[in-house]
Amino acid sequence: MNPFLPEDKFVTANGLRLHYLDWGGDKTKKPFILMHGIGGNAHAFDTFAPHFLETHHILALDGRGHGDSDWSKEGYAAQSMAGDIAAFALAVGAYPFDYFGHSLGSRMGMPLGAYHGHLVDHLVLGDYGPLPDPSPAGHDTAQRRLSGNAGAQQPRGFFSPRQAFDWHRGQNEAAKDAEIWETVKLTYRTNWDGILIPKTDPEIAWLNGRTGLKEGPFLWDCVRRIPCKTLVLRGEVSTVLDRKQAQEMAAAIPSGRGAMREVPRAGHGLHRDNMEDTVRIIREFLQS
Repeated sequence: MNPFLPEDKFVTANGLRLHYLDWGGDKTKKPFILMHGIGGNAHAFDTFAPHFLETHHILALDGRGHGDSDWSKEGYAAQSMAGDIAAFALAVGAYPFDYFGHSLGSRMGMPLGAYHGHLVDHLVLGDYGPLPDPSPAGHDTAQRRLSGNAGAQQPRGFFSPRQAFDWHRGQNEAAKDAEIWETVKLTYRTNWDGILIPKTDPEIAWLNGRTGLKEGPFLWDCVRRIPCKTLVLRGEVSTVLDRKQAQEMAAAIPSGRGAMREVPRAGHGLHRDNMEDTVRIIREFLQS
């Protein structure tokens, strides 16, 4: 059982009501903002955040269109989502800050560093680059992401929490019951007809295909503009961010401020796949 319980909070930033988890602790310490991947929420870091409470004030954010944050009529361009993070930091007085963005959070991190780098001290880009992994395995991963799920196609909704539980149990037979119930609680909301539907705005799914690819050149331009210390962090066996691209990203950071590290025995999940080494590598970088 995790002994640390974050506080649910809301703030209006960049015209959106954003939900975040404030892990408390000594608020005189440097803020550390955590951003989840596509379809996720701030609770993606519930087991990661406590490892940094002695050195940081941890704030885990629900990105626009995710969790309990507002959906956006203006869409989900990387630069807009990066602007949300900067506006959030200014609204709550949490700057300069360290940042770890995983997957979609890394996608936001590139323009965050490029356009709001004066607010960022250390930037960690977690297993997501401007373009997909070009290898056959990377192509297969991209196709599965484009289809909406790495496993069976997820139903549009469920008639009861038990039905949602049973579906998720079928996707992960090894998960504990308590973990699945927590997933159901945090991932779904009840719509007007009493049906449980995902909290995530379905428009975000376009980032897995053509819409996301269109931003590739822009994201590469962002990488070349980042002024702060930056760690490109990939899983050793990831099929989302290839090693060559990760190395090129680190080399493109101006003034030699970029570095690339790999989490051993980890895929795209990073801290989900290998918590111990992910924490160790990020801690070493934040102390640099």
